[in-house]
Amino acid sequence: MNMKKISVDTWIQLLGMVGVLGGLVFVGLEMQQSQRIAIASQVQARNDALMAFFTAPLEGNTDAMELFRFPVPDLETLSEEERIIIGQLTLIRSVSLENAWQQFNLGMIPEETIEATESRMISMYDNCQIRPLFDSRISAGFLSYLKSISKNNCE
Repeated sequence: MNMKKISVDTWIQLLGMVGVLGGLVFVGLEMQQSQRIAIASQVQARNDALMAFFTAPLEGNTDAMELFRFPVPDLETLSEEERIIIGQLTLIRSVSLENAWQQFNLGMIPEETIEATESRMISMYDNCQIRPLFDSRISAGFLSYLKSISKNNCE
């Protein structure tokens, strides 16, 4: 066997290349994380703007505070104005719940948080009186998720 001795200079070059590759991998991971954070911030800002838009008509409305409870009252027993308020509250809640789901999918909130929120999602989505309002506002992905966890077909 003829073994060649590798010089110290070659070892230094090899370690330098490994260090550069490790640094590039680290930078790539940092860029990916920064992109996820930027997307999550954009999603949050969009949802904040939507919630402010849907909340504005309710500001100063004491009747809205009376209707801001769970479970949602039977719409048949409410006046037209109260049904409109419930509709606005449903839109606001749908934005809030979808935001939680989106942030979870981006890896920005832990699984325990989405599990705790899931009961509110089911409670709202399984209410057949407000489901059409809910369906009209949410994204296709969130709708698909809600259908997968729903316990009521509303047929």
